[in-house]
Amino acid sequence: MSTISEYIERLEDWDKKTFLNLYRSDFSKRTKNFAKFFSFFGSLYFWVGIWLVWWLYGYITKDYYLLVIFTSGFEQSILIHILIRYKIVKRNRPFIALKDEGVKKHDDYIRIPYVMSDSEHKSFPSGHVTFLLFFGIIFAWYFEEYFWVILLIFIALDIIMAGSRIILGVHYPTDVLFGFLFAVIYAFLFLGLTYPYWVAFYYWIGPIISDIVHLRFL
Repeated sequence: MSTISEYIERLEDWDKKTFLNLYRSDFSKRTKNFAKFFSFFGSLYFWVGIWLVWWLYGYITKDYYLLVIFTSGFEQSILIHILIRYKIVKRNRPFIALKDEGVKKHDDYIRIPYVMSDSEHKSFPSGHVTFLLFFGIIFAWYFEEYFWVILLIFIALDIIMAGSRIILGVHYPTDVLFGFLFAVIYAFLFLGLTYPYWVAFYYWIGPIISDIVHLRFL
């Protein structure tokens, strides 16, 4: 047990030192504005916009499959993510834990109305990194003829996202590293195990909701 504790302590020490070195670097100072801009593409605001695009596409084409996959994949994964982040790990963000070291929050999109009232305080794992790659895997799986092209593009974007989150003072290196890992785990759980059940559920409940809405506005 002591060996595990010592390992965790060394890891946290490395995490803190690495974060501070990156956060205080000249590169970090020069790229903060870019990091703020790029970080938006991992925010809930952005993904809601993408969800609306898929909804509009489904409404026009009457093909709701991608919308169902996108929606149910997020629903399942965010529940697991919330459990890990807010109930199990509960790790404070660097701008809170390292406030005395001069670390500040530079993310303009971090205050989002999640279920948890202290959502902006917890950092492990990075939601931006996790879900950017997770949705990349979803899209690569859906557009299978371009699987590797889409996946490699999203991996490259996610690496930039990971660096941006550290630069903005909202995540440690291990937060973003585990973000990659959890993206793969969420995708495996969804695409490898549960997505057929979600699809069946949505295609069952969809017409019911449509009929209710139709009757209400008659």
